[in-house]
Amino acid sequence: MAIVVQHGYFDEDQQAFDEIQKDGYYGSKFDATPSGGTPIHWHDVGMHIYITEGTFRFQDPASGKVHECVAGTRFDIPERTLHIEEEHHGYTAIAGMSKAEVPQPFVRPPEELDRDA
Repeated sequence: MAIVVQHGYFDEDQQAFDEIQKDGYYGSKFDATPSGGTPIHWHDVGMHIYITEGTFRFQDPASGKVHECVAGTRFDIPERTLHIEEEHHGYTAIAGMSKAEVPQPFVRPPEELDRDA
């Protein structure tokens, strides 16, 4: 499955929480502190992310495209999909996770992808 980014997708937090619940995901709102980025990695959980404030940038290595996600953007990263977090100055988002208990470690290096299949 591929990463999907939809700009101008939502206006209200409740819409995000309603969709997360409808999809059977587990939702929460969070504040991400500024980051220098995270090299190519994956997560053992599928995610629906709704940006409510600030800007989050990430790269999809499958397409090479860098996505700039601002308030109103929804993006979906399927479980076990490689991506790269770009440097950002912090943002607020609502996250829907496909598992109630998020497997740790949360950020996994690419070399573990085939090993843990």
